[in-house]
Amino acid sequence: MATRSLSTLAPQEQRFTPTARQLAVYDALRQTPAGGTTLVGYGGAMGGGKTRAIAELAIDTALSYPGTNILVARQHYSDLQTTTMREFFECLPERLIVGRQRSAPQWVSIRDVAWPGGVSSTIHFRHLSEWTGLGSEQYGAVFVDEAGEVAEEAAQMLLTRLRHPAQRQRWFVAASNPWPGWFERWFARRELDESAFAEAGGRIVYIPARIPDNPHLPDNYAAQQQALQPGGWVQRFLEGRFDAFEGQIYTDFDPRRQLWDAPLPPFARYIGGLDFGGQSPRDHYTAGVVAGITSNRAPCGPNVLIRLGEFEDRGPGVTERLEQWQHHWQRKLGPIQWCADRSQSAWIDHQRRQGHRVVPSKGGPDSVNWGISLVQQRLSQDPPTTYYTPSMHRFPERMREYQWDLKSGEQSPKPKKLNDDLLDADRYMHELTILKPFRTGTAVITTKPRGRIARYLD
Repeated sequence: MATRSLSTLAPQEQRFTPTARQLAVYDALRQTPAGGTTLVGYGGAMGGGKTRAIAELAIDTALSYPGTNILVARQHYSDLQTTTMREFFECLPERLIVGRQRSAPQWVSIRDVAWPGGVSSTIHFRHLSEWTGLGSEQYGAVFVDEAGEVAEEAAQMLLTRLRHPAQRQRWFVAASNPWPGWFERWFARRELDESAFAEAGGRIVYIPARIPDNPHLPDNYAAQQQALQPGGWVQRFLEGRFDAFEGQIYTDFDPRRQLWDAPLPPFARYIGGLDFGGQSPRDHYTAGVVAGITSNRAPCGPNVLIRLGEFEDRGPGVTERLEQWQHHWQRKLGPIQWCADRSQSAWIDHQRRQGHRVVPSKGGPDSVNWGISLVQQRLSQDPPTTYYTPSMHRFPERMREYQWDLKSGEQSPKPKKLNDDLLDADRYMHELTILKPFRTGTAVITTKPRGRIARYLD
C-alpha cells in the first residue's frame, strides 16, 4: 500500500510552510521506531503556532498511514469547534474528503487516490470533559490542543488507546500554554520514567514554542503584547515560562526550602486532616495528611509543623484503604487528632465509630480563605514553620498547582475544584494547630464551641 512520508508530505502538498519548531515536532515523530510510541509536548508562548501544527499533523498522519484512526481533542467541544477544528478544515484539501459526520461527535474520512479501493483514514473530533467513554477506542495518533485544560486522567486514558493496527508508529502530541499540571510535569520537568519507557520502545520529547520562532506573526506582535499585558502574563504567555502563572494560591511555597530532608525532631503531638471522596473512579479523591508538631526540645524550636505522610486515592475500596493508612500511622506514632470537612458528618461519625479522634472543620462562608491563611502564615515565615518529608510525592505537586478560579466572575474567587482534595485535608489539619492540647489528650478549641462542634468535642 502506498504511503507518504511524514517528513515530505507538507512540502509536497505545498499547503504549509512549517516553522523550525513545527519541523522539530515532525522530526520527533518521524524518528519513532517501528512499533514504538513517541510523546511530544509542544508548549510555551502564545503565537507559537501550536494549533496550526496540530491541524497539519492530523492531516499528514492520516495520509501517511492509510486506514488509521486519529483523535483531535480539546477539553470543551465548543472551544474545539471554534479553534482547532476550524483550523483543520481550512487546511484540509476538500478533494481528499470521502465522508464526514457534521453532528457531534464529528469525524471526517479522507483518502488518497493512489490507495486501494475502500481504504480511508478517519480523524475524530472529541471533547475530553467526559473521557471515560474513550475506553474502547483505538487510535494510531492522538493530538490534544490546549492540554493545560485537560485532566491528567484523560491524558492517561488516551495513552492506553494508542494501539491502532494500521499505524506502526504511535504518536501522542499535546500542545499547551504554560499552565501548571501534568503537561508541565510530563514534558517541561521530565518527571516520567523515561528510561523505562525507552526500554519499551518509547520516546518523550519536549519542544518549546516561542513567539520569535513564528515568522507568520506581525513584526510588532510581541512588542505590543509586552506593552499591554501585566508582568505575570508576559512571563507566562509571551516568554513561555512555566514558573510564573496568575492565580497561584500558595505563592510562598518552595518545594526545596520546605522539604524536611533530615532526621525528624521530637514532637509534642500528632495531627491530621481528612477529606472524603467517593467510590467511583471519577469521584473526588479521598485524601489525608498526617503531621507532627515539634516540642520544646526540637532543635528547630517548638510549634513547627512537619508533614509525615499523605493519602490520595479514589474508587472502590477507598474507605478501607484510608483506614489502613490511618492505622499504619497510629501504630507508628501513637494517638493522632484528626480534623475533617464538617459537611461530611456521616463520614465523621463513621470515623469516630472506628475509634479515630475526629473533629469537624470550622465551616462557613469564610472557612476556605481562613484555612488558606493558616497555611500561608506558616509558609511565609522566615524560616518557615511548615515542612513536608521526602516520601510525600503528591503534596508538592498539588501545592504548586493550587490556584484561584479567576474565570468564575466572582469578586472574591474561590480555589479551582481540581485535584484540591489533598490540600483541603491539609487545610483542615491546620485548624488543629490553633487548638490547646490538655494532659488527657483531649483537644478543645480556644473559643467556646457551639452546636455540632461542641457535641463532637464532648
